[in-house]
Formats: sequence, C-alpha cells, structure tokens
Amino acid sequence: MLLSPGVEAEQGSSPLEPFSRLIGGEWHSGGSYQVFEWAVGKSAVKSRAYFWMNSEAQLVSEGSWYWHPGDQAIRGQFTAVNMPIVLFDYSTWFETNRMISDLRAYDKQGNELRYEEVWDFVSDDQYEWTLYRIDGSGRTKEMSATYQRR
Repeated sequence: MLLSPGVEAEQGSSPLEPFSRLIGGEWHSGGSYQVFEWAVGKSAVKSRAYFWMNSEAQLVSEGSWYWHPGDQAIRGQFTAVNMPIVLFDYSTWFETNRMISDLRAYDKQGNELRYEEVWDFVSDDQYEWTLYRIDGSGRTKEMSATYQRR
C-alpha cells in the first residue's frame, strides 16, 4: 500500500519503538558516552560512541539498528576505530525492561567473535550493560558498565 509522506499504515507501533527510551541526551559511563537519535522517519536508530582521550571526546564507533523486513527482525551494523574490533553485526530483540543482542564482532583480519549483549533498563535515565562472550565453553561475562543519561 502506497501512502503519502507523513501518513503511516494502521498496523500498530513500529518494532523499533522500544528504542524511544534511549533517544535524547548523552549516556555516560566512566570515560565514554553514547548518543542515540532517530534516522529519517524513525526508520532506524543511529548511535555514536565516544571515548574521552586527551580531554577530548573521540568518536570510536557509529552505526544503526533498523527493522529488516525480509528477516522480520531488528538488525544493526556498527563500525569502529581504535578498537580490536572493526565491525559489529547485531540481531536485537526486547523483553520488558531489557534489550538483548546476539552480536558477531569482526577484527581487521575477518576473525569472528560471538557475544551476547544485554541492556537492563533500571530507570528512564539508567541502564546496566553486560557483554558475554559465547564460545565452545559456553557464556562468560566479559565486561559490564552502568550508563546514566545526562
């Protein structure tokens, strides 16, 4: 069905709607922060990550999550610099106050690492982020952080 600009089909809310809680402000943890914003027509969520280096915010990663109509799933792709990983490939879903991603990360040589990333939303302005490594021995916690919106 073709619609005029600004007119949406009456099919309920967008699968990306749960990202609304991240839009606005900066999300800080230690020496890093993230910014989230809607792409055109709320068709994707753009994200940028910064690390503080030499008293300056340096952009180290950017990408977006989007609804993949063929897969009927939320996908995301992010590139990074000054990290061991250069490409992050996300498959993401939401459960109540939690965002979970199956994450495949690639280094410059194309080696793949598997992770699970969990964001537990504690409040409108705080989430707990945990990264688990997935390998032959199972699921192991690698990193965690608390992010606060400013």
